[in-house]
Amino acid sequence: MALSFAAASSGLTAPIAARARSTPLRMDAASEMKSPLPWMERPAYLDNTLAADRGFDPLNFVEKYSEGVKFSLLIDEFDNVDTEFIFGPNTKDAKRSLAWMREAEVKHSRLAMLAAVGWPLEEMMHGGLAKIAGAPYLLEASQGRSLSVLNGGLGEVAPFLFLVFAAISAVEVSTLDQVYGMTSTGVTMKKDGNVVMKSYVPGDCGFDPLSLYLINAQQSAMPAMVKLEAKQDPAYLYRWEEEQRRKMETSEIFNGRLAMLGITGFAFQEALWGSPVVDQTPLFFTFFGDILAPGALGSVLSSL
Repeated sequence: MALSFAAASSGLTAPIAARARSTPLRMDAASEMKSPLPWMERPAYLDNTLAADRGFDPLNFVEKYSEGVKFSLLIDEFDNVDTEFIFGPNTKDAKRSLAWMREAEVKHSRLAMLAAVGWPLEEMMHGGLAKIAGAPYLLEASQGRSLSVLNGGLGEVAPFLFLVFAAISAVEVSTLDQVYGMTSTGVTMKKDGNVVMKSYVPGDCGFDPLSLYLINAQQSAMPAMVKLEAKQDPAYLYRWEEEQRRKMETSEIFNGRLAMLGITGFAFQEALWGSPVVDQTPLFFTFFGDILAPGALGSVLSSL
C-alpha cells in the first residue's frame, strides 16, 4: 500500500518502481551463455546459475564422474566381505554433481591462494626466522626450495602436516552436511531429525568475520539511483545484495583458478630447474623500495 501511494503521488517514483521490478541486476547473463570453445556445444548443466560460470567443461567431468570413482577392499578374507568406497558426487543428477564439483573447486581455490603466498614467503623468510628463533633450517633438505612432494623434505614437517590434515578434516565433516543436497540421499538432517531446507552456497563454511561478501552492498557503496530504487522496492535491495555477493564469489573463483595454475607452476618449475622460484624470478620477489635504489634494477635484471 505504501509503495502504491508513493507511486501515485510522484511522477518520478512510478517509473523507478517499475524498473525495480522489471530490470534484472544480472550483468553476465546473455553474452556468457555462449560456449567458450566455438567448436564445442555448451553443456546444458552450465546454465550460468553459479558464479564464474563460463561454460567450460571440455572433458565433461561433471557427468563423466557424477557417480564417483569406486573401489572395493576385502575387509574380512574369511567371510569374503567387500566394502565399497566412493570418491566423488555419487549421483546421476548433473546438477548435484556440478554442485559437488564447485564445492571442491572453491576449497581447492582457497588452499591454492594460501599456498601461492606461502610458498615464496617460506623461501624468503624461513632462513631469517629460523636464525632468530634458534631453530634448524628445514629447507636444507630441499636445497632452499619450499618443501613439497616434488622437492622432498615433507618428513621434516610431518607432525605439522598431520595437525593441518586433522583440522581440515574436522571442518569438512562438520560443514558438508549443513549444505542441503550434498549428502548421498540429497536430504540434510538437523541433529533433532528435522530436514534442513536452505539454498546451496558453494564453499559456505559460515566464516566471513569482515563481511567481505557484502562489502559492495553497503549503503555507502550504493549508487544514488540504486538507493532510491531500493527504498521504493525492498525486493530490489535483496537482488542488489545478491548480485554483489555473486560478484565477490566470481572474484574468489577467478583468483583461485589463477592461484591453482600458479602453485602448480611453482612446483614443476622448481622440480625442473632445481632452484627456489624466488631466485629464478627475483624481479617478482624483491621489495619495491629496493628496486628503486640506484643500480638495483640493473642487478636484478642481470640475474634473470
